[in-house]
Amino acid sequence: MDIVSVLKSRDLEKIKKALVEVHKAKAFSLADSEYIEKELENAARYHAYHIALISSLIYDVEVDLESITGRDYLLAKSFREAESKCELLSIDTGDEFYKTVVEELNNLLSTLCPKSPVD
Repeated sequence: MDIVSVLKSRDLEKIKKALVEVHKAKAFSLADSEYIEKELENAARYHAYHIALISSLIYDVEVDLESITGRDYLLAKSFREAESKCELLSIDTGDEFYKTVVEELNNLLSTLCPKSPVD
């Protein structure tokens, strides 16, 4: 599944279908991460895809930013804002899982945003 193409399409049905696929892949990676260390990194990458996809679906709501849901909401909102400005995220997450998530979100942003021409 090409997450970048789905995000570029802005098609809500494609985004929802991609979310289903990402959730399945993330669930398998999380289950396998108990036995295979590399799978936790894959799960973080899938979580970044989840965050990027939900950034197209979220509304401004009040959440507890200290909760997991609040952290994900903040990342999705930050991703949406960064994409609109073609900027990278600079968020200190404080843990390795979310550090990998932010790195992958920045990879997506680098791909989604056009490069400025060299003078």
